[in-house]
Amino acid sequence: MPRFDPAEFGRLLARLTPQELRQAEGLVADARKRAEAVLEIDARADAGGPAASCPRCGGDARTRWGRTRTGAQRWNCSGCGATWSGRSGTPLARVHRPDLVVALARDMIEAPQPMSCRRGAEVLGASRHSIWRWRMAIIGALKPEPDATLAGIVEADEAHQRESRKGSREWVRHRRDPVNHPVPPRLRWRAYRCRSGSAVAPPGGWRAWEKKLLAATDRAGHRAFEAIADAGQAAISGALLPVMAPDAVLCTDGFVTYERIAKDARIPHFALNAGRRTERTPRSHHINTVNALISRFRAFMQPFCGPASKNLAAYGRWHAARSNADRSYLHALRLLLASGPRANTVC
Repeated sequence: MPRFDPAEFGRLLARLTPQELRQAEGLVADARKRAEAVLEIDARADAGGPAASCPRCGGDARTRWGRTRTGAQRWNCSGCGATWSGRSGTPLARVHRPDLVVALARDMIEAPQPMSCRRGAEVLGASRHSIWRWRMAIIGALKPEPDATLAGIVEADEAHQRESRKGSREWVRHRRDPVNHPVPPRLRWRAYRCRSGSAVAPPGGWRAWEKKLLAATDRAGHRAFEAIADAGQAAISGALLPVMAPDAVLCTDGFVTYERIAKDARIPHFALNAGRRTERTPRSHHINTVNALISRFRAFMQPFCGPASKNLAAYGRWHAARSNADRSYLHALRLLLASGPRANTVC
C-alpha cells in the first residue's frame, strides 16, 4: 500500500466538485467509524494515558514495535523487553474484531431499539453468544451517574420489574441433588397461570416478587436509573441524594418516603398526589418527565423477556445512558476500556 501523503491528498480534495466532496465526506465518515476502536485503543497508550507505561515493570522508556493484527500500535519496553498495546489488560485484549464491539456499542446507545443478540449476530457476522457477552461487558462497565448530576427541578419515582432468576438452574440442581440443594422459594414463572384469571400466585403474592428501580430526571436531559433493594427511606435516599445537586427542587407523586427524605435533607419538595397539582404548586412543577421515562423503560425492557434480576442494575444504567443527553457510544467504549478484564465475558 502506498504511503499516505497529506499534501497530495489535499491537492486531490481541492480538485473535487461539491458533489464529489460530499461523497468523499461520507466515505471518510464511514472509514472513521470502522477505525474508531483502534483510535480509542491507541489513545490509551499515548503519552500521559493509562497504558503509556510498561504493564510489567512500570517503566516509561519505550519504542514502537509494529502494529497488532487489528491495527493498534504495539510498544516495546526498553527496560524489561515486554510488549503491549493500548488494549492490554482490558476486556478487548483478546477480541479479534474490536470494530464489531464498537458497532454493537453504537447500536446499543443510539438505535431507537437495540438489536437482539440473534439479529446482531446476523448483521455483524459474529456468534450470538459473542454478541451477548460483548453486550454484558459493555453494560457492566457503565457506572452510576456522578454526584450532583441532577440540578434544577428533579423528578423521582419508582419503576417495577418482575423478579427473574433466568439462568440460575436452581430447579435443575434441586432435582439432581435435593439433599444439598433445597426447594427454591417459588416455581418457575411459566408454572403459574396468567394473573388476570387465576388464584394461583407465588408465596407472598405477586408484589413480593417485584424488583424496584429508582428513576430520577431533571429538565436538562440528565437521567439516573438505579436498582434499589426496597422502597424504604434508606434505599431511596442512598440512590437519590448523591446524584441531586444541593440546591435542587424535588417533585414526586407524594409517597411518604420522599417527604421524609426531603424533610431530613432540607430539600424543597412538591408532592403531586395522583399527578395533580394543588393551588400552591407552580405549573412548571410536575412529574410527567419521569413518568415518560419509566414508560420508555418498560418498552425498552419488553423485548428482553425478563432479564435476570442480578443484571437489573446494569440494564437500568444502560437505559439511562441511552436517555442522557451528554452520553454517546464512545463514552461507553471508553468506560469498557477503562474497566478490568472479565473472565469468560468477552471473546
